[in-house]
Amino acid sequence: MKKLKSERHHWWPECLSKHWAAEDGKTGWLKPNGNCVRLPPANLGVIRDGHHIKMGGTGSRSAWGESFEDAFDKADSSFPDLIEWLEGLERKHVHDVPELRHRFIAQPCTEDRLLLMTECAVSLAVRGPLNREASVAPAEHFCGPLRSAERATLIGLNMWNSQRVVADSIGAEGKFVAVYSQDREFIFGDGFFHNVANAQMAPHSPKMFVPITPHICILVCRPWSYMPEPKFSTLVLEDDEVDICNHAVQAYSRNAIFFRCQQPQIHEAFRRGEHLRYDHPGNPIDSLIHSIPGVHKRDTSLDHFFDRKAKSGLD
Repeated sequence: MKKLKSERHHWWPECLSKHWAAEDGKTGWLKPNGNCVRLPPANLGVIRDGHHIKMGGTGSRSAWGESFEDAFDKADSSFPDLIEWLEGLERKHVHDVPELRHRFIAQPCTEDRLLLMTECAVSLAVRGPLNREASVAPAEHFCGPLRSAERATLIGLNMWNSQRVVADSIGAEGKFVAVYSQDREFIFGDGFFHNVANAQMAPHSPKMFVPITPHICILVCRPWSYMPEPKFSTLVLEDDEVDICNHAVQAYSRNAIFFRCQQPQIHEAFRRGEHLRYDHPGNPIDSLIHSIPGVHKRDTSLDHFFDRKAKSGLD
């Protein structure tokens, strides 16, 4: 029987990470302890055999061994065209308006484009370390730390069909936003805002805020209640709003923050070295989602519960 060959699998694909290279050809890697190194982007976001399932354990032969690396082929082949299209879209720096929702600019968009946005956004959420850790967390909660080979196998088994489960359940339905920065750069990390971690079934209300380049993020979501039009819009952020979005990346990341030129100040959330998640429904990214034209304003009737929980230190 054929043995799976060991491979370098990227959870941050090279077709994407190359856009984060500065003039020196390198990308900054910031760690929770404050250390920072600059490396070629192709060397970042790599996991050895990260998309292999070796049922017999590391180095053994098994008829059940397989790879699901090809699950991300469509996304990786689509990223270059998606980025070129996003870079060429009309967007407008709208300011001095009373509400954020008036700054969104509705854009025409084909269903195929929306499908590609979904495919690409989901691929980064599914193969990222945040999802990998979530895929094994329940088992380790009940059984304690697993051996390396067992851990890798369990992660692979829980991940192998997630791309299709999540991407196909969203398709071209929901709300899609291309979010642009001006002078301030977005950051990327080994975690970012999404709620599709360890998705074994189709998520009911998926949401993802995904940095694609240092100046473009894509927001893909299907809120509980929304008007279908406009499906797609663009939004240009102020520098302080970019900082708020970058805080979400720091909160959801554990070991790595990547940046092109503008090294961010480390927030306490990232210093903890954990994949954290926003607990309060009034967090900045959910607030952004509820500002999208056609999405109903957030129900704040239970905010007092989350406020009390935060004050008591239970969050």
